Amino acid sequence: MNTHPQYDEDFELYELGVLDGTDKAELEAHLEGCPECRARLEAARSRVALFALGAPAVEPPPGARDRVLEAFRAQGPKHREAPVSERRSRWNPAWGWAWAAACLVLLVAAVWLARQNHRLSRKVAELELSQKQLDASRRNLQAAAARAQAVLDVLNGPQTVQVDLSPASAKPLPHGKAFYNRGRGLLFYAANLGPLPSARIYELWLIPTEGKPVDIGIFNTDTQGNGQVILPSLPQGLTAKAFAVTIEPAGGVPAPTGPMVLVGPVS
Repeated sequence: MNTHPQYDEDFELYELGVLDGTDKAELEAHLEGCPECRARLEAARSRVALFALGAPAVEPPPGARDRVLEAFRAQGPKHREAPVSERRSRWNPAWGWAWAAACLVLLVAAVWLARQNHRLSRKVAELELSQKQLDASRRNLQAAAARAQAVLDVLNGPQTVQVDLSPASAKPLPHGKAFYNRGRGLLFYAANLGPLPSARIYELWLIPTEGKPVDIGIFNTDTQGNGQVILPSLPQGLTAKAFAVTIEPAGGVPAPTGPMVLVGPVS
């Protein structure tokens, strides 16, 4: 299994002597500690050597032999026809080395282009990932800004009223505060509420001017007894007469069943 694909295009370039700069230094440093890549370098060295030696022998163009013989005969008997082995030696080496050089140039060009294509593809993938991360960050910022603006609208709205919730019993230690705007929403904060077992939870109720209490959110408290319900979904067409908090089973219930710990009228 190839565990270092980033060096796939570098081995042939290194053997051909065209890998330089930081790429060459990085590959050499990597080879010192990677037997797998050293073996792949040896394989690349063998491929380059075989490619250079594999250039085909080239025969003389058709008719060349007859034209040479005619030229020798025209000059007289002192000239003799060269043996076949000599005539072949005049053609094969030069053409063979020319083909080998051309093939090596094509090999270098092909490997270099593949390497550049791999780098460009990797760069495009990195840019696409960065763009997706930027888009996600922008959406998160827009959502946070919209929520912050909604909170400010409730706090600063001219029709917002502040509701103080006090304990239903005689002990006034827990405390709740609600900022209620019928058209913009509700912000509710509680303090000094007692801790609850895991099977219980606090539930906030809107008590309308007419009808039964409506569940508008459940909440837990931190170690200081603080809890909150921010911008819950309020029922349409109802006006709050009061807000109350009860202790209910975990997950909440559609109608209050537990003890009421906080209650406050809307003034």
